Amino acid sequence: MSNPAATADPATPAADQLRYVFTRNDPFNRNAPIVPVVSTLQSSSEYMASIRGFTVPSGAIALWFLGQNGFLIKDESGLLIGIDLYLSNSCAKTFAHLPFRLDRQLPVFIEPEDLDIDVFLTTHSHDDHCDMETLQRLAHTDRMRFMGPFDSCRRYREAGLPDEHCTLIHPGERVELGHGLTLQASFALPTDDTDLNHTGVLLTFPSGIRFYNSGDTAYAPRLGALLPRDVDVCTICINGGFHNLTPTHAAEIVKAVRPRVAIPCHYDMMVNNVGSPEMFRIALEQAGSDAAFHEMRYYEPWIYQRLKVEREEI
Repeated sequence: MSNPAATADPATPAADQLRYVFTRNDPFNRNAPIVPVVSTLQSSSEYMASIRGFTVPSGAIALWFLGQNGFLIKDESGLLIGIDLYLSNSCAKTFAHLPFRLDRQLPVFIEPEDLDIDVFLTTHSHDDHCDMETLQRLAHTDRMRFMGPFDSCRRYREAGLPDEHCTLIHPGERVELGHGLTLQASFALPTDDTDLNHTGVLLTFPSGIRFYNSGDTAYAPRLGALLPRDVDVCTICINGGFHNLTPTHAAEIVKAVRPRVAIPCHYDMMVNNVGSPEMFRIALEQAGSDAAFHEMRYYEPWIYQRLKVEREEI
């Protein structure tokens, strides 16, 4: 599939117009305005409506990337699942005491009040994955099902979400989401002692497509042996900071998981903790993985159909 150029700042050199530039903001200069990586191309409500109204081809899934580890996923049934949706800039305020900035450099693509999904899933309770401000501002909670590990569910309760809409999930546990779609929590290695209940997530669609998201996870030599195998799509953190996987370790995990397509994430949002999708692509080659590499584009749905994806760069 094609990767059209991103909308870039007018001052960006022509050579940089071809790709997103994640290193344009100084994380130590608190007086400088944040230069966005990508311009706001649609209003929040328009973008949400376009996703809700998008028709997914038969036997396919559609994926939208909202930055960090935030994804929206939809299949032909229309069921819309959100993973780790950080829809505020709360980390900049919560961690203002640190010597570096945690400001977001991506737009808030969808405001919490406009979010209209069926399943709200978090892999753990860190603020950029299970954001209290996002939870408290949600307007359509009566139509959403909230799922996550122990500390995520605690946050759901603290945000005032109804208990009957919240489901605790443990690594290895399978939950039927309806329309023949199954969710299974997978193992992840905690990155610090503030949450010892990290998970990943495996979604299995009626078409047979299997989608795996790593969540945040630290590295261990045995990690790859504890994760799903032979998935279709693997979205994996690559930022390296805060004990997350580095591009090299992420590539080792991808080789063990054996996906058809590998998509990096968690490298773009925070000005103090960016990563390089290109380094991950190179690391995949060096690790000997035959997964196709794909870098997500903002505002654009990516369509995956098993029969149409070949093992080459997409």
